[in-house]
Amino acid sequence: MKSAVSKAGLVLIWLSLIYACYELGVWQLNRAQALNVVTAPKPDQPLIPLNEVSSAGKNMPIKAVNRIVSATGNYANSYIAKDQKISEEQIADFDVRILKLNTGHAVLVVREVLAQGIDQVLGEVSITGRLYPRQNVDRTFAKPGELSRIDPALVVSKENPFLYDGYIILRSEISGNNQASNLNLVPSPQISERLPGFYWQHISYVVVWWFMGLLLLIAPIFPQFRLNSEKVGDGSDKKVNKSRKAGIKK
Repeated sequence: MKSAVSKAGLVLIWLSLIYACYELGVWQLNRAQALNVVTAPKPDQPLIPLNEVSSAGKNMPIKAVNRIVSATGNYANSYIAKDQKISEEQIADFDVRILKLNTGHAVLVVREVLAQGIDQVLGEVSITGRLYPRQNVDRTFAKPGELSRIDPALVVSKENPFLYDGYIILRSEISGNNQASNLNLVPSPQISERLPGFYWQHISYVVVWWFMGLLLLIAPIFPQFRLNSEKVGDGSDKKVNKSRKAGIKK
């Protein structure tokens, strides 16, 4: 009876381990698929006024990130954002402006890749661009007139007390006489949500867990396991035989 219970317990543990390996593999596969979906490019939503997706003086809502927004106002202060990353191999300086809106609020605008000096822009402009969250890591040590990172917290002042969170990378700029500005625009791709790990890393874990499950499944066919069970059986038989012999001698 005890032998049957122990064997049933071993079988149950064996099946549980196989099932656990299978489920861990499925979990890693789901993580890989989720990472693929989140990082896939999504179509841009329709153009929307800045004040309809975000509010000045408050943190940027998640729904506002990556939105193509429009705004109208006058450029005030100008800054240089040094050593900004355009691509993996390209670093450049950006022309960054404070755009004072007709509402009395302001927003940081990355106007273009800075090639020469900063030019003056007079009068009212209407802009469109992609909205990004503020940068949290300094790119350089800033001197007067420069920004170590593109962050509205660095330019808040008595003249500009209420800024929108984040910044806009310009896509178009139209002056008051309906003329489009000729700018060296900064690329403005969508930013994707980051999930821990990499796609192929999760796939490798799937292979590892399922391979371990397969080894557990075929483990009983290996001679080592059969010998262990046979030794246990032989030992019990020998004990029975010894006790019988002892009884006969008596």
